[in-house]
Amino acid sequence: MPTTRVNTVLGPISSADLGATLTHEHLIASAMGVEYDSTVHFDYENELLKAIGEMKRLKAAGISTIIDPIPMEIGRNVNFMADVAEKSGINIICSTGVYHESGPFAGYPTHFRMRTMEELSDIYVKEITQGVGPRKIKPGVIKCATSAGKITDGEKKALQAAARASKATGVPVTTHTTEGSMGPEQLEIFEGEGVNPQHVIIGHCSDNANLSYHLKMLKRKTFLGFDRIGYEQHSTDEEKMGTLAGLIALGYANQIVLSHDNVGCMHGPPSRVQRSPEQLRKRRYTYLIEDFVPSLKKAGVSEQAVRTMLVENPRRYFESN
Repeated sequence: MPTTRVNTVLGPISSADLGATLTHEHLIASAMGVEYDSTVHFDYENELLKAIGEMKRLKAAGISTIIDPIPMEIGRNVNFMADVAEKSGINIICSTGVYHESGPFAGYPTHFRMRTMEELSDIYVKEITQGVGPRKIKPGVIKCATSAGKITDGEKKALQAAARASKATGVPVTTHTTEGSMGPEQLEIFEGEGVNPQHVIIGHCSDNANLSYHLKMLKRKTFLGFDRIGYEQHSTDEEKMGTLAGLIALGYANQIVLSHDNVGCMHGPPSRVQRSPEQLRKRRYTYLIEDFVPSLKKAGVSEQAVRTMLVENPRRYFESN
């Protein structure tokens, strides 16, 4: 398959140069509206130094690229991403797109809900082709999201817009599924718009331990994001490992990508949730490489299968237009 050009925050690179890739990580996130809270201070320089250190450690562990598919309204800061990439040497790919519109951590601003599907698509296409902000940083993926157990009318519109923008630009789609639900329904919308399923990652499939849920999508040739490694709110890492090992044994290693969905900085008031030392250990950007992958290999997953999920699949995701 021929290589393709992939937009990173420092400019396009060849898909052949992506290397080992974590497909769903975040440097910064925030609740929609935090920018209007005058009591909240964001220490850019301090957070930048911390993020650079984290990305240097991740690169030293063997990861060359991360995709940061943060939606535009919940903390996307492309300048921060570019500064981190420049100082750490890791490739960072940002996104265009909006978040889901229901639940305690909702996105989807009113302005975007009022736009037509065609207008949303035009917004995504303009960002991809002309860039974001004064530095004209171009997104390399399109992000969309759905609520727990349902797809609202607004979310469906955003998914259709993402599909049309993908068709117009060749940039692939990546999704958030709340509680590991609605993946097959997302895929149906994308296919209805003519998007190649191999140009899509259905996110947070690792939150769902139901093999039949995964197989419904795998049989349609899409990529599944086992991208919440270390995040155990909906399924334990042991359950994720068992599900992964089973799907790999069935021959699906070539349709799975891996990541943590880590958030290095939550911009906003200090979290009231106290994490245990074990939880903190599992929310490192290097946890997947340093802890989870060795355990996966002990469970019988081959080195080649790991390479397929970390290196070959992210590359094919970008190349399968």
